[in-house]
Amino acid sequence: FSLDMALWTDMVIADYNYAFDPRVYLRRFFDEDDTDFTFLIDEAHNLVDRSREMFSAQIEKHPFLELRRELRAENPALYRALGRINAWLAAARRDCLTTGGETAVADPPEDLLPRLMRFMVLAEKWLLKNVPTVWREDLLQRYFDVSAFLRVAERYDRSYATCYQGDARELALKLFCIDPSRQLAEALRRCRAAIFFSATLTPFDYFNTLFGGDERTRRLRLASPFPRRNLGLLVDGRISTYYRQRDQTAAAVVAAVADLVRARPGNYLVFFPSYAYLQMVYASFATQHPDLGTIVQEARMDEVARDDFLARFRGDNADTLVGFVVMGGIFGEGIDLTGDRLAGAVIVGVGLPGICLERDLIRDYFETHRRAGFDFAYRLPGFNRVLQAVGRVIRTSRDRGVVLLLDQRYATRRYG
Repeated sequence: FSLDMALWTDMVIADYNYAFDPRVYLRRFFDEDDTDFTFLIDEAHNLVDRSREMFSAQIEKHPFLELRRELRAENPALYRALGRINAWLAAARRDCLTTGGETAVADPPEDLLPRLMRFMVLAEKWLLKNVPTVWREDLLQRYFDVSAFLRVAERYDRSYATCYQGDARELALKLFCIDPSRQLAEALRRCRAAIFFSATLTPFDYFNTLFGGDERTRRLRLASPFPRRNLGLLVDGRISTYYRQRDQTAAAVVAAVADLVRARPGNYLVFFPSYAYLQMVYASFATQHPDLGTIVQEARMDEVARDDFLARFRGDNADTLVGFVVMGGIFGEGIDLTGDRLAGAVIVGVGLPGICLERDLIRDYFETHRRAGFDFAYRLPGFNRVLQAVGRVIRTSRDRGVVLLLDQRYATRRYG
């Protein structure tokens, strides 16, 4: 109903994927000759990782095996097609385990694609009959998964890598989009103009590159509408938060946080680059400062738990409350604790994403193409998380607060 109503409107507010995702973008608008549209892209800093997700695709071995078992007696043709897919994935899993369970290659899985195409033909033929069976929904889901995988395979080029992650039971095969710039540029041809806006599109060249822009891209940087004197920015460059040194410096982090929150009663958020680091510091903080109220972000919080967490940050709290949260998580952006609901924040570390196969692929790719691999994979995405966390403190022109940046790297030129 909402899609039909959109035909009668002048403005549509929707998720990114309705404009960019090749699987679900609104073809009723964008496949027509009339492209007189304007894209207003809010919180545009999020589009980098979101676009990588939209232009990537993944399948897993076990769901194919389970589906094959379900339909064995009822559809021999599909049973055989699924068997060929499962056999290929099983062999790939064995190869993956010999490399430690995780690897990536530059080429797509060419030998697998015909097996997936054969499955698609047979599955579509059967699904069109609309026969009710206990395994119909599983087949439909595999059909969609394979369809997305093949669609991405058609666009596979040097900006992609094929990632294999396996264990004794499962194999995940992913066509990973390292550089989304070409496909974003193509998607932007669906509109007459696009305006990207966010409080944290810094540095411009980084975002312009990944958004598919060029030297013709215009930029407008507006001054903050909030008085600078309302934010006290402090930097403690004496403490290392490098992974290997966190055990040794945890006590110093606890002391720095305690000194800040005891200076003025109020509500505070302390941001960490990972949940494990958060837990380590919180355990020491709660033991050493039992008189200070604390609240901790749980690893998995639904909307109700999130709202309950934020409800604790009342402007009339008589005692200090310290919330321990993760940078880049559900409390790292998009929350408004205005007035006296938030007195300040501590940013522990420089927000670097966790080291993983995909991040290392991004690093290697942009080191080759722009001589800036670490910046594109780790430093700049991390600093964007820092800026988002800092932005939680001042939300209106009347807000006043303090931010403590806690890491020795803030005393260097790369972060200064």
